[in-house]
Amino acid sequence: MRTIRAVVVSVAVAASLTGGTAAASTGSSSDPVGISPTYTLGGGAIGCVGTVDAHYDPNALFFGQNPTIWVRPEFTFVPSLFQAPYCGVEATLRWKNLDTGASGVFPGPPVPLGDNTPLSPTDGPWVPMTAATGVGRIEVQIDTNFPHVQGRGTIVVP
Repeated sequence: MRTIRAVVVSVAVAASLTGGTAAASTGSSSDPVGISPTYTLGGGAIGCVGTVDAHYDPNALFFGQNPTIWVRPEFTFVPSLFQAPYCGVEATLRWKNLDTGASGVFPGPPVPLGDNTPLSPTDGPWVPMTAATGVGRIEVQIDTNFPHVQGRGTIVVP
């Protein structure tokens, strides 16, 4: 029980340190749609906590694959003389088509995401994650391989 409580407290601290927010779509269906951040612990450095931010933009597709969920890590960690300046996780996208009931996990092997900027904003690129969801309302969830609070959102794939 103490371990679970410690993980929850650590993730709450990560949320307050990173201040991640999700943008909500209020306009047309072609506006970018925010997905709540995944608050997570990470590996590779001491005190590695942060977020995996995500969004869906139907006008920004990876090689025309719809949907493309764009993800990017933002970690805060303490640099160490004995470790490489890196904090990271492996991310997985789970999806469910609310109209057809189809669901899946993408990708087969998780996507490694990392940040090598210990006490400053990440300089990492946005990484595309795609899945063959079909058209309709798609619920997406972002998980990591460390203790985390799952990011989620619902998008509409035309």
